[in-house]
Amino acid sequence: MDSVTREDLKRNELEEALGKGIHYAEDHKRMLIWGVGGVVGVALLVAGIFLWIGGRKDGANELLGKALLVDGAEVVATGANPADVVRPTFASESARRARAKELFAELDDRYGSTATGRVAKLYLAQIAIAENDSEKAKQLWRAFLDAEPSGALSATARVNLYKLDREQGRGTELIGELQKMIEQADKPLPADVILYQLALTYEALGKSDDAKASWRRIVDEYPQSPYTADAQREAGPAPKGT
Repeated sequence: MDSVTREDLKRNELEEALGKGIHYAEDHKRMLIWGVGGVVGVALLVAGIFLWIGGRKDGANELLGKALLVDGAEVVATGANPADVVRPTFASESARRARAKELFAELDDRYGSTATGRVAKLYLAQIAIAENDSEKAKQLWRAFLDAEPSGALSATARVNLYKLDREQGRGTELIGELQKMIEQADKPLPADVILYQLALTYEALGKSDDAKASWRRIVDEYPQSPYTADAQREAGPAPKGT
């Protein structure tokens, strides 16, 4: 039996905590990539990550906890107190984002080779998108995937990269990648998620018939998928005789 490293255990603990943080989802991968209206998932990680941090006092966890507090801090009209260690507040969104960026960058710089530290890349990518720097976001998501090619956290990076591909006119190349992926025995994403991404990409390319075929596969092959309701609506009535 292969030995399990301490790093493996930490990564497993993080993903277990993530699942607890979004306990209403049986499959946290699917929940993390549920949203399609914007950058996916990082805000959904907060509850689970805080659960994981609880009781752990090493430097990486403490710095991540501090960064998360700032990332979720309130912006107030008067009386902002960014130095409050329990409930920091900021005078503007830009001030809050700048401080969060500083803390996540420190976490990435000091602990980027650890499971905890790598989470910083996901948050820094989200901040880059908010700052209209899609190339920086892409670099960060790819760096995360290089270190963590599978798992719930990697799913957020993959799907956000797919969204950028569609927005930046690389839909045709993405279709080829997703079609190959759906045939793989060892898929980096659940099959219904891949089909969902295929459908979105076909729609972005104006290929409505191909999109409907992908929606229909979700309905027919994965009736318990959290995407089934959307897929049913988009696919329309089943063909007669089926």
